[in-house]
Amino acid sequence: MSRIRISKQSNMDVTLVQNTFIDHYMPKASGEFVKIYLYLLRLTAASKEVSLSSVADLFECTESDVRRALKYWEKMLLLDMTFTEEGDIASISFLDPQYDEEEAAAMEEVLPLSKPFVAPPKLPLDTERMEELTSQEEIKQLLFIASQYIGRPLTSTETSNILYYYDSLHFSADLIEYLVEYCVSKGNKSARYMEKVALSWAKEGITSVTDAKNSSSFYNKKYYSVLNAFGIKGRGPGRTEREFIDRWFSQYGFDLSIIEEACSRTIAKTHSPSFPYADRILSDWHKKGIHSLAEIRALDEERMQKQKERLQSEKREKPQAGSNRFNNFSQRDYDFDKLEKQLLNR
Repeated sequence: MSRIRISKQSNMDVTLVQNTFIDHYMPKASGEFVKIYLYLLRLTAASKEVSLSSVADLFECTESDVRRALKYWEKMLLLDMTFTEEGDIASISFLDPQYDEEEAAAMEEVLPLSKPFVAPPKLPLDTERMEELTSQEEIKQLLFIASQYIGRPLTSTETSNILYYYDSLHFSADLIEYLVEYCVSKGNKSARYMEKVALSWAKEGITSVTDAKNSSSFYNKKYYSVLNAFGIKGRGPGRTEREFIDRWFSQYGFDLSIIEEACSRTIAKTHSPSFPYADRILSDWHKKGIHSLAEIRALDEERMQKQKERLQSEKREKPQAGSNRFNNFSQRDYDFDKLEKQLLNR
């Protein structure tokens, strides 16, 4: 086999990509993710601004696909993002690739790259199945509503796609109707765009209209609610802060009210927002099986009762007037400095 020689002109307009990225990160990543990473890296050299919609248009994908790519590279510690109060991406900073085999293996457990989402094959429906579906009143109404949104009769491709979402992706008729409405509201009626959105929803496990509507709004709500509880205004959460918040919601399974209570106690104790301190509080509650504010109150009362009993016990152990000030104490280890002060101040 002949060998291929690769070279470049010295005056080429180039974008520098670290070899660590090429050698270790690129081979394991989705091709779409790599394209988006390289394109944004190229823009950093020109200090250009960009929008999610422009990137999505360039690569003929959805904004959700772009966000997913950015979230992946952030998870791999190759970039960091900040957010506006509304939850929009405000800035993207590229980080130096620092490859560590053990850390990379751990990342792969978190991000199962070997088992990506695979959409069901979009095969032509046989005549019998086509007639069965199109004869259903629900499907008839769905196709009619879709044509009203698009503003013209559906093409055979559009009809076939809608049946694919229903029959293969197992979307409900309501979800498909919302899909068409959503795409039209974004100013894009093309069948290709709708298919991209449908597949991105399938990847996210969206199965209802509520899921679709909450897909981005919950992301914004949970992060910004915690920031507000800490009194943090005017910026979005950093990567480490999002990791803490994700842990509290997903791993610990707490609802917002419990997390806000931990934030309030953190501020009262430290007089500043401290995610590690709040994490210690929430970790302790998680270990104790706490699931509600009522259980937290009960835990507080139990702790106060124990403190009260301990103080009463210490009071009983203090020497009484006229008694032998040494033999009046039980035989155990003492803080002699404290004991001396107690005796002198009796």
